[in-house]
Amino acid sequence: MAEDTVVEILRNVLQTEEDFAPSDTTRLEEIPNLDSMARVRLVLEIERVLDDRLSIDEIIAIESVGQIRELLAAKGKPTT
Repeated sequence: MAEDTVVEILRNVLQTEEDFAPSDTTRLEEIPNLDSMARVRLVLEIERVLDDRLSIDEIIAIESVGQIRELLAAKGKPTT
């Protein structure tokens, strides 16, 4: 993964350019092209990075970029 794991996850899911760098306060609903299918890909990519399954409660709780970072940190995955 790149320097910022969360941004790299989002870049992989959305297939965006290198200059795509949302802040932790960016809500998922504010990200262009993050439709329902991209959200499924997002969950799958997070699970791939963690090498673990997410619970339904964890999935529902993801509403912002910062919450992805918090989830990864809570599961022991460095995000930078």
